[in-house]
Amino acid sequence: MHLRYGLIVLSLLVAGACGLAQAAVAEAHVTGGRIKGQINQDVASFKGIPFAAPPVGTLRWKVPQPIKRWTGVRDASAFAPPCIQPWGEHEKERPSEDCLYLNVWTAAASPRERRPVIVWVHGGSLTGGMSSEKGSDGSHFAREGVVLVTIAYRLGALGFLAHPELTREHGSASGNYGLHDMVAALKWVQANIAQFGSDPARVTVMGGSAGAFAVSVLSASPRAKGLYARAIALGGTAMFPAASDDPQSQYFSPTLEYGESQGEALFKLAGAQSLSAARAMPPAKFMKAMEGSKVRIGTIRDGVLIQGANRERFNNGQFNDTPILIGYNSDEAGDPGPKVTAASANADLDKAPCKPTHAAFEAAYPAFKTDEEARALVRKVNRDANLGWSTWEWARLQSAKGRSPAYAYFFDIHGADKPHGAPHATEYPYVFGNFWFKPTENDLTISNLLRRYLINFATNGDPNGPGLPEWKKFDERSNRAFVIDDKPSSREWPSLAGIKAFDAFYACVVEEEKAQSPQVGVSPQPADH
Repeated sequence: MHLRYGLIVLSLLVAGACGLAQAAVAEAHVTGGRIKGQINQDVASFKGIPFAAPPVGTLRWKVPQPIKRWTGVRDASAFAPPCIQPWGEHEKERPSEDCLYLNVWTAAASPRERRPVIVWVHGGSLTGGMSSEKGSDGSHFAREGVVLVTIAYRLGALGFLAHPELTREHGSASGNYGLHDMVAALKWVQANIAQFGSDPARVTVMGGSAGAFAVSVLSASPRAKGLYARAIALGGTAMFPAASDDPQSQYFSPTLEYGESQGEALFKLAGAQSLSAARAMPPAKFMKAMEGSKVRIGTIRDGVLIQGANRERFNNGQFNDTPILIGYNSDEAGDPGPKVTAASANADLDKAPCKPTHAAFEAAYPAFKTDEEARALVRKVNRDANLGWSTWEWARLQSAKGRSPAYAYFFDIHGADKPHGAPHATEYPYVFGNFWFKPTENDLTISNLLRRYLINFATNGDPNGPGLPEWKKFDERSNRAFVIDDKPSSREWPSLAGIKAFDAFYACVVEEEKAQSPQVGVSPQPADH
């Protein structure tokens, strides 16, 4: 059977099978009380379900606290507001500090069903984004046999601020509240998701961009152990080559102490004389204080949730050993801008450290003469230097140090208006089946194909299934990735020579910096996606 025709037929059969009986899970008893959702054809959706107490007032900058019970049946037909953020694009949703809610889509006819679960962690640089975006509507996944959950988490200064007073109050460490929210949401899923016809033993956590970075962080955190069975990361990892305690180092990775110093600086800019005064201030004060400042608020090595460097923990076998499915897109870095010229690109290479590794770069990337060629090359180099190498390294460490397999993808679906490849995050419409543009027949075919792989992976930890092109496991000997283009197949990792050139380069640079500063190790850094 022709691949395209076969996939369309398969999709229709799956949708038809799920639509034979209308979803009957219209109400559920969850932590806190009873909720009533909304049924649209064969899919029941439950929106705005609290998974923690509102983090307001004295609960601002505290780890998630238990939900207070409610009486009667709570209406779960409307999304809760997104978390406080500075991005104007979400102003119409009226962001709120009271935002720790999640959403569930299911087509299960009974709570006794045991469907796999996918929990979506949105992106947005850990400063923006929302769980209610139209693009992450879970109806397609639900109709095809998965219970889809989208979660919110605190962002920016309200989600990641550390401060000495907060550390004393907590008795251990402060900061990383947004990550603690993700852990709390996963705990809620474990305790409640069976009510929606799903299996808590088959939870897959899936994140995109900064959400993928967070999934990578959780993969090395003992606080997330046992809360999920598989992990999917779409365009983001925390597997960075090195880290230093020195803010001047190119590999600087914030410690708790540094995070506390940034929290003190932000309090000063906002005019907060004490923690109690800061908790009484409107959130907008901190958003305004951050604008144009040099204050850096993000994930930190707190010793609690992030107990060490991701790469170091993987090398030591200190990670949550689950199957992973991870990847990135063909044009992740985008246009480097007009400042990049043939002369500047050549000069940058000449100035780069570790000169013995330069020959490998020259062999891996084609020579260029014009400014246009230089910009095209630099966008590939930047892609490979960041997401390319870090995704490859995560897959390599999982396959080498763990018992569970790693599956990697390289997404290269794009229109003629994107001649350099698929930009960052453009695989999401294909994953969820929610297109913001008019999809072609090929777009729909690729979307059905990709979602079948993800559903298979969520079901049993392996994306492969009958009638699908084989997606080979990653191992360092063959270095295969599943290339998603017009003819999807497992092939040698794209730009492998460049990835290996960066691997040698990073190893060299880390050794050089270690010689200059003994405080260099390996650690995750805040997402910049």
